[in-house]
Parts: sequence; structure tokens; C-alpha cells
Amino acid sequence: MKWTSDQQAAIDARGSHVLVSAAAGSGKTAVLVERLASRLLDEADELTADRMLVVTFTNAAAAEMKRRIAKALDQALREHPENDYIRKQRQMLNRALITTIHSFCLEVIRENYYLLDLDPAFKIAEERDLVLLQDDVLEDVLEEQYGQEDSSFFALVDAYTSDRGDSEIEELILGLYQYARTLPDPEAYLDELVSLYQFEGDPDEERLLVEFGQLLWVDIEKALRQLRRVAIELRLAGYEAQSENVSKAIFPFQNIDKDTLKWSELETASRAVKFGTMKPVQKKDEHHIYHTVLKPAYDQAKKRLVDAVGQASVSGADHLDVLLSQRPLVETLVRTVRTFGAAYEQAKRDRAFVDFSDLEHYALAILRDGDAPSSVASLYKQRFAEVLVDEYQDTNEIQETIIGLVSNESEQLGNLFMVGDIKQSIYRFRHAEPRLFIEKATRFKQAGSGQRIDLSQNFRSRSEVLDGINDLFIQLMDEEVSEIEYDEAARLVPGRAYEELEASPELLIVNGESRDLSKQELEGRAIATRILELVSGDEPFKVTDEATGLLRSCEYRDIVILVRSKKERVEQLMDILTQYNIPAYTDSDGGYFQATEIRMMLSLLKLIDNPLQDIPLAGALRSPMFGFTDQELAKIRLESEASFFDALKAKADDDDELGLKCGDMLDQLSEWRTFARNHSLSELIQQVFNDTGFYDFAGGLPGGKGRQENLKALYDRALSYERSGYRGLYRFLRVMDRLQDNGEDLSEARSLGEEENVVRIMTVHKSKGLEFPVTIVAQLGKQFNKRDQMQRVIFHKRYGISLDAIDVVTRTRTETFVKEMIRRDLDATMKAEEMRVLYVALTRAKEKLILVGTVAEPAKQINQWLQVEATGETLSADARREAKTYLDWVAPALLKLEGAVPFIEEMGLPVFSPIREATSWTYRIIGQDDLAEVATLQAMMAQLHHVQQFEAIDFPVKDEEATIQVVNRAFSYSYPAQAATETAAKQTVTELKRAIQLEQAAFEDTFRPSDTPYREPKWKQTKQTGAERGTTLHLIFQLFEPTEPLDIQIDRWENNGMLGPIEAETARLALPEIESFFSSEIGRSLSEALQAGRGWRELPFTYTVPAERVNPTATFTDEHVLIQGIIDCLFFDGETYVLLDYKSDSVLFASASREEARQLLRDRYAVQLSLYREAIESIWNIQVGTTVIYSLELQETVVL
Repeated sequence: MKWTSDQQAAIDARGSHVLVSAAAGSGKTAVLVERLASRLLDEADELTADRMLVVTFTNAAAAEMKRRIAKALDQALREHPENDYIRKQRQMLNRALITTIHSFCLEVIRENYYLLDLDPAFKIAEERDLVLLQDDVLEDVLEEQYGQEDSSFFALVDAYTSDRGDSEIEELILGLYQYARTLPDPEAYLDELVSLYQFEGDPDEERLLVEFGQLLWVDIEKALRQLRRVAIELRLAGYEAQSENVSKAIFPFQNIDKDTLKWSELETASRAVKFGTMKPVQKKDEHHIYHTVLKPAYDQAKKRLVDAVGQASVSGADHLDVLLSQRPLVETLVRTVRTFGAAYEQAKRDRAFVDFSDLEHYALAILRDGDAPSSVASLYKQRFAEVLVDEYQDTNEIQETIIGLVSNESEQLGNLFMVGDIKQSIYRFRHAEPRLFIEKATRFKQAGSGQRIDLSQNFRSRSEVLDGINDLFIQLMDEEVSEIEYDEAARLVPGRAYEELEASPELLIVNGESRDLSKQELEGRAIATRILELVSGDEPFKVTDEATGLLRSCEYRDIVILVRSKKERVEQLMDILTQYNIPAYTDSDGGYFQATEIRMMLSLLKLIDNPLQDIPLAGALRSPMFGFTDQELAKIRLESEASFFDALKAKADDDDELGLKCGDMLDQLSEWRTFARNHSLSELIQQVFNDTGFYDFAGGLPGGKGRQENLKALYDRALSYERSGYRGLYRFLRVMDRLQDNGEDLSEARSLGEEENVVRIMTVHKSKGLEFPVTIVAQLGKQFNKRDQMQRVIFHKRYGISLDAIDVVTRTRTETFVKEMIRRDLDATMKAEEMRVLYVALTRAKEKLILVGTVAEPAKQINQWLQVEATGETLSADARREAKTYLDWVAPALLKLEGAVPFIEEMGLPVFSPIREATSWTYRIIGQDDLAEVATLQAMMAQLHHVQQFEAIDFPVKDEEATIQVVNRAFSYSYPAQAATETAAKQTVTELKRAIQLEQAAFEDTFRPSDTPYREPKWKQTKQTGAERGTTLHLIFQLFEPTEPLDIQIDRWENNGMLGPIEAETARLALPEIESFFSSEIGRSLSEALQAGRGWRELPFTYTVPAERVNPTATFTDEHVLIQGIIDCLFFDGETYVLLDYKSDSVLFASASREEARQLLRDRYAVQLSLYREAIESIWNIQVGTTVIYSLELQETVVL
């Protein structure tokens, strides 16, 4: 492979710390592999496989890195089989630390557990167990605090709880504890929290107040700039008196110097601001510009200044006094958090539990002695000749500290190699700290430090895509707003040559005005319309086929729709695509708790636990288990002013139809509540399923199998909860709520394979590292999520904690200036990350990029976007900071390009001078009239949506006689192809294989009487039959993980009930056969593929074949039969796809030789595996290179 000069520099760099800034699509992984492989192959290099630490972001990335390095070493060994050095490196590679940071921390702890007085048998606890343990410990801590009758603790409770219990104070304690644990030194942070509330000197010298003054001055300067502009425009327009009045408001701030700003100066100037009465101007035609432009601009600037000087007018002493009043509460909170932390730590140790936060902190404790590296860290420093960190932009402070402790301190003589792209740092929720990358990138530009290498050449995308992305981010990214300068080094440079065609990126603005459709529905239909144009329009879009390098028509599988979050709207988008007959798939990880059937079950369980909860009550009533309509709920609610539950009971006393319905519901609820008191939680869930038929009902809906899997997962979760020794519905529901709040969602059951010809819908985060020929970035008009900023209590590394000042007597609360500072900082940080999220989304596109957003009044909104100012080539910082949506960034920037002029002129809007001369972007406004007609079954699909939401629908035939006729016709229908009814429309591959084999066999042999004795009942069996043994071994191959010894896994499967005693014994007896497989060449290839995420086991499929293949005498040649099967294993070995089938058949006794036995297997399974291969190649559009059987009896591979 020919490397660019920058890539070669990254491969060859030695002798110092190195930071590689690798843009999207720059071949980063290939460069890393080449760097490590070339060093390992160089006998003069000090690096050996056991002397490197490679830290990756995910386990899959680590496995892929190791696989690629192994492949390079294997190739070198094939070329030089006599080279013992290469052979030794290859052998040591299996022990190389190519791993995630958590796995490395685990390695450090396992080797040095005694330094922590830690049980060597410790285990990483499940999140469920940790949540329950936290609740237990916190309950004990609070009970102890209440028992001490500490007035300061009671004051804290009074200030931050309501009459609903202790949940708010519990959330506060847990929130502060968990936030502190994200920092390298939690205790130091807690100390700092208290010290922030100690004020003794001049307010002008207090850090917090000085920084708050600087923040307010930014707002004041912004308002002053607007007012100065208005004053000038008024004077130029002849309104001298009005201009003078505006200037008077500006005057108090004339002598303020930003660099030496003191709070007292700001306070004095703010109090001096006066807005005189603006001299009236008559509303005549000659004053039209005044009333439509100048006066509104003045009013806007005036409001901005008034808002800005509001808090600046408060004396510094008063601001600090409010904070000082909160100091006792902060001290008590910190003390309580420390008490909880110590108790929780001891509880974990008692159970030999370790959580992921412990992994980092325990490793840090081992590697650090005070502020210096420990003796253990020194040993690691001596051991590692290279420490390589991938995705460095997503490193947090604890991880940075750990990495620093095991690598050389000197940047000039260092051994730390870091690679990443700061523009793709999008894991703030995992406490990633992009500042670490930015600081090194700046410092390494200078002499006397480490090396910085920029990889800006993109080998993924068309030049049209890259130019379009550059045109956008040149205007958006700079250090002031996004923390990143989009300079020449950051810009994407095309590195791949594509065949020329029209592939301009597109901005689609959807007109959200409609009487009958929501904005989300309009946008979904616009996306569906565009997809149909791309795939099956008059001129389908062409994409490059990766296998042939030639252009071909775009298919659904080439398209991805990216969204910011899947917690809402994605299900609706899926429904819309279905209405247009567009197959779509979404990986529903993280959507479990949003699944309709789970929300309904949890609502019912909450109702059983406590019927006085209005929201769960309404949710349960609305579900198909009780079938109340919205109108019925409204009637119940309006007839009584009591609680909803009391209103329901009152209505049950009526003898009308609704009253009887309410009575039945209350009777059933009472039965369940009684049942819950005397039975386990899992039994209660099963009882609900039995009483309501809800499980079966869910199975009959579209996606029913997946819905039932979700419900079964809830049952299994309850069972696991009880097996851990916990009891009680209330606690279980708390665990579910905590898991949901923490983002520890279960994975929703999947019902569609990822390789099928479907449009994919995924989040931007899920798409990171992937690429797609056509990328549609949707929902750009959706407002940014400000949930973190709106929390009642917010924690911040620099500013502490945003407690409100609370008057416990009047129960009033006042927000402190610290809370305002934290909110502003979080908003700025959020906007910077959202800009990077946008960059990641756009850089997924290879050949076509389409941006889609919806606004209510496009013409009006576009006119506002055209007013956005720019400084040079960059949009004004104010406009970028004030953006509420991605469209508020994207649209103003793209409308300033030369290519937008025809679009703007067509709309009849004013054209401003473009700030960039060329662009490949195209622009469209899509109204409801531009949308494609929904497929013929639109009405049916609309009703199907209601069914999917478990809502009742009316049968379309209202006339009773007509209904009878329809039913009679259905039952008296005579099928014209009667012969087809004698062939099953759906067969398994095994059935088809047997049918074909039967046809080939002699009739008398086929139906010989069997000498096989009747099988004993299962309870009398002590060993498995051959068929059962085969099933057990298939299960072992399905479950086996190559990273852990098999005997340990079998013990675990038996303990958790996945294997019964007989099955487990079968597996143990077969250990030699199974281990022989995994030590074979194909077994090793499979293990590597599984670890790299390129292996798939137990793949179910459904496939159609012509009916004559099942019934050769059939006359219905235009009919097809549905074939169903399960593929044992499919994997990609780096060069080709391999279809693998395990067989436990006894073939040696019926064969004269091993070769004859191999042929017997081939003859026996050729039909089956041929169909498997055909199905794979047709459904997933891939080429199977090799089809093999692995015979457990022969312990060898049989190639078909």
C-alpha cells in the first residue's frame, strides 16, 4: 500500500510523544496497524509484542486491531518461514495488551489486588445489583442521620425534599457522589465544594464573582453593539432625537475596560442605565422604515441590555451573602455524601463487588503514590516501549492520569502515541474531556515538545461531499464557540477518485404548515419521497459498487437516516417508511423502556404497587388490558374532583356501561394486589399475562415476536431480581426507573437482520466509525436538548454545585449567580459538542449527503437566516451561540454560499454578497404538494399504526348484511391452483432436504419397519439421545465466547439454568471434541472473527424458492414456497465469507474409510447447505466464498 507523506510520518515517528490528528476517513486504523506491525517486524526496534500497551475505545476495536496485526505478522511469516524472530512476535501477540482502558485497569488490579486489601475473587457487579445495593446503603445512612437528630441535616432535608418522601434528597446525595467519582480525586473535589462558599475579602477579588462579571459583560457588550448600530441608523435616517436617546443608555459603560473589569464598576454602570421615552413618530408612509425596522431593532437591543444589567445591578456583597447562607447546607451535604461513599465502598467489599468506576479509581490508587508514580507504575513504565491510545479525543481526566502514569513523563523523549479527531469528540455524557486533546494539539505545534501530525486527506468520500462539508464548517467552527479552529489543517482533502456524476449535497427544508399532518409526519414523508427518487425514480442515483468499482443503481441498503436521538420519533419514521413500502431497520439498543408493550406493563405494575399514581393509572386504563378510550377517561375525570383513582371508584358505583367497566377493572386490580402480596414478582407478571392474554395479544401484532421477546425479558429480569435475594414490587420498579434514568437500558428485541436490503435508521453516535453511500441527516429542526441545564441541582467541576437559596419558612427559592454561571457554561459546552455531533453525522456520507429539517414558515425563517451576520468567512459568534437547532447553524451558513443565490432570488428575498464563491450544494423547500402519494395500502397502514399502539379500530364494513356476504365469499372461495395446496407454503430446509433425499432413495428402504425402541420419558433419562446431544452441542457453539475457558463457561451456564444437569454433562464429555475444533485453523479463524464483530451464529432466515424445487411434478410453476432455516455460523475471515455448519453425526461406523465418511456427510447435507448459501447470497447480498462442515466425530473440516 502506498502511504501519503503524513501517513508515513505517523508510521515512522519515534522518540517523543506523538499526537496524530486524524480527520474522518483518513485511514487512521490502517496507519496504526502498519505502525505497530512494522515496529514488531523490525529486529532493531526495542518494541516487542509484550512491551506495548494499545488502548482502544471498544472491545470490538481492540479485537479488530489485534486481528489486523496478526494478519500482517502471518503474512510476513509466510514470506519468511525461517525467521524465528517473527514467529516469536506472533506467539507473544496473544499476550499483548491491546485492550480497552477498563480492561487494562482490571489487569492492573488483578496483578496488584493485595495493595488494596481487595478480595482476589472480586467480580464486576451487574448494574441491577449495584442499584439495589446503593438503595440499601442509602436507606441505612439516612436512617442513621435521622436518628442523630442533627439540625443541619434536618435543614438540608427541609430545603430539598417535599411531602412525597426522601426521593429528592436521595437523588441529591447519589448525584453528587456519582459526579465526584468521574474525577481523578473525588475527595479533593468535595473539599473544593466547601471552600467555594468561604468569602472573607473584597467582593471585587472573589474569583466566582469576577468570572460572573466577565460573563455578564459579554451580554452587555452584545447589547451595546446593537444599540450603537441602531443609534447610527437612526441618525442616518434623520431621527436625531431618537438617536440621542439611544446613546444616553450606552454612555454609562464608555469607560469600562474588559481586561480590568471589577464587579463594583459593572454594578455602578448598570444602575446608571436610563432609557428615556422615545419621541413618538407618526405612522405615515414616509416613516415606514422607522416602524418596521429601526424601532423593532431598538426594542430588541433595549430588552437585551435590560436583561443583562439586571443581575449586574445587584451588589457583590449581596450576591455573596446569598451563597454564604447556603454554606451550612453544602457542608452537611458533603458530609453525608462522604458517609454514604464509605458505607457503600464497604458494602461492595463485603460482597467482593467492583463497578466500572472502581476499576479506574482502584487502578489509579495502585499506580499513584501521592502526586507521583508508585513503584508499580514505574515497573509499567519500564515494561512499555510504546503506549498507544486510539480515539484520544474521548479520553476523560481519570484515564488521562492513568495513561500518564504508565508512559514516560518527558514529551520530548516520550513513548506515548495518541491518535484521534477533536472534531469527533461526542461523548460528553461519558465525561470525555476534549480540552486534553486541544491543549496537546496547541502545545505540540511548538518546539521543545511532542510531535503533531495531521492526517487531513479523506479516502472515503466524493469531493462534492467533502467540499460541501468544508463550506459549512469553515463558517461554523472556531475556538470561540466550538473550541476548534477549522483551519487548513482541519479541512478535508479528497483522497479517493470517483467516477464523475451529479452528486451535489442537498439542503431540504420541509414546510411544516399543514392542517392534518404534524411536522414529524411531513418530514418523514419528505424523506420517504426522496428515498423513492433515489432508488426507483426516473433517474435513480448511482453509487460505486465496492466489489467491482463500477457504478450501479442505488439500493435501500445504501441509505442511512441519522437522527440525534432515538428516544422519540423513530418509531413514527419507521411507520411512515412502511406506508411507502420502503423496508427499514433500526437497531433498537436503548429503546426497550420506550417500547409500547413495556411501558404498558410497567404502568400496570406501578398501579398494582400504588393505585394512587395518576399517570400509571391512565396508562393502564388506556392499554388493551382494560381498553378504556380517551373519551371514557375524560368522562371519569370530569365527573369528580377527587383523585383519579377515587374518581374511578366513584364511577364504578354507577350502573351504566362505563360504571360496570370501571367495576370490572377495580375487581381485577384488587385480585392482582392480593396475589402480589402472596406470590413472587415473576409469578405476578405471569398471572397478568394469563388473566389478560396480553402476551399472546402482543404476539399477534406487527413485530409480534420482538414484542413478546421484550415482555419475556421483563419476566426474566424479575426472575433474576428474585434469584439475587431481593423481594418486593416497589424495589423492582425503583430499579427499573434507576436503570432508565442512568441510561442502562435493556436492548429491545431485534426482528430484522442488519445485512438485508433495507434503509437503516440510527443515531449519530451509533454511526461513528461507519460509512454509507447515501447519508440523510434528519430532524435538523429539532431543538437542542437542554435537560442538563434545567436540572434543579447541577454539579460542575469549576463552579461547584448549583444549590438554590431556599427560605424554609416561606418555601420560596432564589437561584444563585453560581447556578447562572453553571448553566451558561453547560450551554456553551453543549453547543460545542452539538457542532461536533453534526460534523460526525455529515462525514458518514461517501457519495451523497442530504440534510433535512422542518420549519413552520420557511419563507419567514429563511429571511431571518439571511440577516445573520458574518465576520470574514465565519458566522457571527452571537448567532452561533444563540442557535436553538442545527438548522440555525446550517441554513444561515449555506445561504451565504454563491450557489444559494438562484434559490434566494426565486423566493423573492434580498440577496446579500456571498462570503464564499463556489459551492456544490442544492436547495429545496418541500411542501405537502411535493410529497409522493402514499402506497395503495395507506388507509390500511394508518389503521395498522393504531393496532401497533394497541388502540381499538372500527371494522370498515358497517352494513351487517354486507359483512355476512363478505364472510360467506371468504369461506366458499375455491382456489384455482388446487395442486398448490398439497405443497406446504412454508417448509424448513431440513424438510426440503429430506424430501429430495426421499425421492432419491428406494421406496422399500424408505419405509422399512424400525427396530428403534420407544424412548423413555424424559424424567427417567440419564443421558441424551444422539439428536439431543447434537442440539446441546449446537447450543454450546452458539453460546461459547473465545475469550474464556470453556469449562468455566459450562459451569456458569449450568448455574444460571441455561443448561440442565444432563446437558451440562454432555458438554463436559464433549470438551475434547469442542476444544479440538477451536484449536483447528477454522476454529481460530472463527474466534478471531467473533472477537472482531465479524462472526454471526444461529442466523434465522426465511427465503422463497420456486415450488417445483419442492414438488417437481407441480403444474403451478409460477408459485413459490417459503423456506425457513437457521444457519449455524457465518463469518468473514478477512478475505471471504465462510459458511460453517457443525455436525455430530456418527458416520465412521457406516463407512469403510475416513474419505468415505467425508463423502457421506457431503451427500447428506449438500442440499441443505446449498440452500443456506443461496439464501445468504440473496438476502444479504454477499458472496459466500467457502462452505464447510465441521465433523465433531472426525474432528476435521469437510469442504463442500
